Amino acid sequence: MPWIPSTFERVIVVSPHMDDAILSCGGLLKQLIGQLDCLTVTVCTADPADVDTQNPPHGIALPSLRRNEEVAALAALGCPLVQLDLLDAIYRTDAARGLPIYPTMQSIWTMPQPQDEPHRQALRNRLLTLAGQASNRPTLFLSPLGIGHHIDHILCTQVVLSIADARDQVLLYEDFPYVVDQGSHVGIADDAQKALRRLGVGGVQRFEQECDVDEKIAWISHYESQIDSIFGNHDNVRPMLLKNSRHGHTLERFWQIQKN
Repeated sequence: MPWIPSTFERVIVVSPHMDDAILSCGGLLKQLIGQLDCLTVTVCTADPADVDTQNPPHGIALPSLRRNEEVAALAALGCPLVQLDLLDAIYRTDAARGLPIYPTMQSIWTMPQPQDEPHRQALRNRLLTLAGQASNRPTLFLSPLGIGHHIDHILCTQVVLSIADARDQVLLYEDFPYVVDQGSHVGIADDAQKALRRLGVGGVQRFEQECDVDEKIAWISHYESQIDSIFGNHDNVRPMLLKNSRHGHTLERFWQIQKN
């Protein structure tokens, strides 16, 4: 892949939730494993306190179940994984008032709120620690573009952009399923140019990575708790993956960026 500079020895994939890395860049990761030191860092993996396990918030499966699914998926891909044990936006509360910062599903399709600063700082500190473990080596960060306007995706990339130094490079991955869903049941209608403007960056060039659709379906199958919420049912997985495709392969897209 000539668009991955040879100067990079390692790649850190920042995955807001326990499926984003596989959904959006599993094919690229497969190509990089064995060539670079690869690590997937998943951010929102902590269990909320005092939750009714039979009726989880917004009907979304609890992290305690989803963590095991992700471990299995990344093991099948062959990529090392670190789960940061931070809370998903749907569980985070305003420390001063003890109330949810994003109380409804509609409220997570927004920009980070000031009350979310503790989460931002915690994520920044954890990523700085991981990136600094080999500080003499330039890092290629893969981070969400934020298509779909999900608060956790936007905040993750804001933090990545704040810690990447002059030797590092950030590639933004187009967020699946939001990039093909276009607001029909998740996220809001959105596109890459809107997402780039929200982040205050310019897209230098867009690259595509082909991925065998059957391989990707096999990785996705480990996320059993998410199949219905993302795809509707198992039968829809292949058609949705092939909404971005070429010659029968599903496509992943990445933006090389520059800070404005």
